[in-house]
Amino acid sequence: MKIFHSDADQDNTQNQREFQEQLDALEDSAGELRQTIGYRRTLLKNAEKKLQQFQDTIYAMLIEEEYPRKKSVIIQDDDGESPPF
Repeated sequence: MKIFHSDADQDNTQNQREFQEQLDALEDSAGELRQTIGYRRTLLKNAEKKLQQFQDTIYAMLIEEEYPRKKSVIIQDDDGESPPF
């Protein structure tokens, strides 16, 4: 006994194939986006670390520059004499 498929069945099968292909393409795109986002997050974290290191270095330089000034101000008294210590 032969089974004849109607045009509707063939269209349905074709639609299912096309839908599956679109779904696969979307899943591939989502995977690529996840990978790109992960890479960019890594870049952002590295940039934040470098920025923090730079800020710490600048802050340390400012403290080093300011410390001798404060020390010289403390050493000299109002009358210009050095304290007895």
